[in-house]
Amino acid sequence: MNKKFWISIIIIILQLALALYISSFIADDAKIPSHWNIKGEIDDYTGKWTAVFLFSGINLFLLLFMIALPLFSVRYKKTPERFSQMVPTITNIVIFFFAVIHIFTLLIGAELVSYTSSFIYYIIGLMFILLGNILPKMPSSFFIGIRTPWTLSSDYVWRKTHKVGGICFIISGLLMLFIPAIWGNNSTASTIMFILVLVFIFYSILYSFLLFKKEGKQ
Repeated sequence: MNKKFWISIIIIILQLALALYISSFIADDAKIPSHWNIKGEIDDYTGKWTAVFLFSGINLFLLLFMIALPLFSVRYKKTPERFSQMVPTITNIVIFFFAVIHIFTLLIGAELVSYTSSFIYYIIGLMFILLGNILPKMPSSFFIGIRTPWTLSSDYVWRKTHKVGGICFIISGLLMLFIPAIWGNNSTASTIMFILVLVFIFYSILYSFLLFKKEGKQ
């Protein structure tokens, strides 16, 4: 196992330990937020113990999947050095931010903090920015990255798309940070931010198609 995965293991252990500690402040019949709509409003809840263990389990499953990736990923074997650098890094980032969101939802359930949609936007925005810096370095993969029929069929299209996609992710992350900070928590700001983020993500997909068509003509 790659030594870098130990960071994720430590994060998950701390996540579960904190979750169990916070659960002592949560009533057995409390409702814990489990889903948000595009406006940042909580639109679904789950029970106390489901919230404690399920979300920790999701991170654990993600970690095990990434550790096992070399066993079933054909493209991993083509560039093992690059994959061994990038996969643990991406895993550590995603698991960390998922753990932060998990602990935040439990704190809401324990009524130790007040809910604000801006916090969720800030966390996801920061994650997008970090992933945007990593995407251009990610080798072609069926499991990680901007996986379209056009990027998977051409290494050139994959590289170019992920350079553009990285920029789109960073811009999307910045939008999640600044729009709520400037316009506050209201449905108009959330809707505009959501539309703009979708535009940038869709553009990276469209770019891969246009680049593929251009490469085919050449």
